[in-house]
Amino acid sequence: MRRDTSLSRSVNFSDLPRGIRRAAIARVEANQKRASAADLVGIREKRWAKARLRFESVRSLAEGTEPLELGAKRLATSFAVSERTVRRWVRAYRRNPDVAALISQPRGPRPGLRRLPAESERLLSNIIDVWAARKERLPVSWIVEECRRLALAARTPVPGRTTVEARLRDRGLEGLYRRYSDRRAQDGSLPAMPSAERPLQVVQIDHTLVDVMVVDQVHRQSLGRPWISVAFDIATRAVLGFHLSLNAPSATSVGMVMAMACLPKHQWLLERNLKLSWAPAGIPRLLSLDNAKEFHSVALRRGCEKYGIGLDYRPPGRPQFGGHIERYLGTLMRRIHGLPGTTYSNPLQRGKYRSEARASLTMKELERWIALEIDGRYHQSVHSGLHAVPAKLWTQAMRGRRTHEILDPERLVMDFLPAQERKVGSHGFQMNRIRYWDMLLSRVFPVGARVLVRFDPTNLSRVYIPSPTNDGYLSVPYADLRRPPISLGELERIRSQLAARGTSQPTEDLIFKTVHEQRRLEEKAAVRTRKARRGIETRPPELQLNPSAGPKINYKKRVSPYKGEVW
Repeated sequence: MRRDTSLSRSVNFSDLPRGIRRAAIARVEANQKRASAADLVGIREKRWAKARLRFESVRSLAEGTEPLELGAKRLATSFAVSERTVRRWVRAYRRNPDVAALISQPRGPRPGLRRLPAESERLLSNIIDVWAARKERLPVSWIVEECRRLALAARTPVPGRTTVEARLRDRGLEGLYRRYSDRRAQDGSLPAMPSAERPLQVVQIDHTLVDVMVVDQVHRQSLGRPWISVAFDIATRAVLGFHLSLNAPSATSVGMVMAMACLPKHQWLLERNLKLSWAPAGIPRLLSLDNAKEFHSVALRRGCEKYGIGLDYRPPGRPQFGGHIERYLGTLMRRIHGLPGTTYSNPLQRGKYRSEARASLTMKELERWIALEIDGRYHQSVHSGLHAVPAKLWTQAMRGRRTHEILDPERLVMDFLPAQERKVGSHGFQMNRIRYWDMLLSRVFPVGARVLVRFDPTNLSRVYIPSPTNDGYLSVPYADLRRPPISLGELERIRSQLAARGTSQPTEDLIFKTVHEQRRLEEKAAVRTRKARRGIETRPPELQLNPSAGPKINYKKRVSPYKGEVW
């Protein structure tokens, strides 16, 4: 008998008809979709605990003597699901008695699922490779047109523009089609410009260099131009707060302006002897920010999450999305151009005016002037865009509206300070090469615990650690209280100088020894150089380590023990 070898011959998958190939691919994808590939490390504790509870209940039902129908009704009532869902859990348990099989899966398509046929995916991948390898950057429309041409020739489904963009994002090539994104922005496809109907609905924050020179308090000589950070309410055009500093914008600047914007300003005005009624204040619902580094800090993100504040970043290269605060800063700078020592907007406007020689305002005096300008003039004048007075508009809009009362203002300031994670040891912890210690550390935190340490970059003499109950902060000073306060900028400058000398890992003693020497030289050179005066002005105030809180101790006198003491 002749053997038929046609049945035993292997058949290539590509030689099969297209319908059979698609059916086979769909079968494989369906099996992969039902497979359990959950990463146990990435499962949240809440989902895992819920799955364990399901697992214990389903195991008792599957292995017990209770009828399945009665048990399914009981579990359906207990878990608030249908009986069909309980039976599906039982089937999953019998196939694979594992807790991971009963973890709830989110709705929608699974991450990484591809709905295009394999031929279309392969064709799109090859075209993207050719597009990315070209030196001349072509728009994404070229990829779409090429996909359409080749897919129609191969008689496969044509990938759409949305699919092409998704594949570019998956491969990290989204930055290469900036030209396409720019053209789409011109067509109006980007998100709408920020707008608000209620106070505190959208608040913008931005920084700028002030167009005026300031002087130091001692020698009354120029320190240069300070930076100002402003929080601006879009709906009422009211200024919620500002922060003035000689240092470049940082997470601290954002934290300080957020604290002033959220808190009432009665105490702030009293400390500066200002008779104003600066009413606009409160916790915003959304912050509209640009893409500066300080707006992406962990401190700002954690603080906003705590108080329920959303973050919205402008599209890159689109300054018009911050037009409200940009216009106000321009208005404020035009008013500042009338102060002595102004630099104007550019050298052409300044002409022969000697800004540094005419400077006369200190930082505190400029701060008072800006407060008077904001609440004494701007808030009381008719706004040309709204045709209303911002102060009256705020009062009318907030009438009858409940505001979130802040019970602990000091804690709000700390919630927006920069933060770093540190491990608590038996001798405290070290940060920026400086050791911190407090006797309460070992009582509150076990040795080896990792804590989030918040610090003020303008004064590193103390740092702040949230308590385990999250009801306050523990203030932790230097381990050596004889050390003078130091700012983060001063510390980084000193470490850079020591590294240039060959000491990349300086000790704490060497750092503060260098601090003492540099400050002594700066005080001698303060009369001659502006840089030295600027360094002195940005120093934190010296700590009072010996307060007069009792009689002085005579250590020569012999100690007489109390009754009951054992020596």
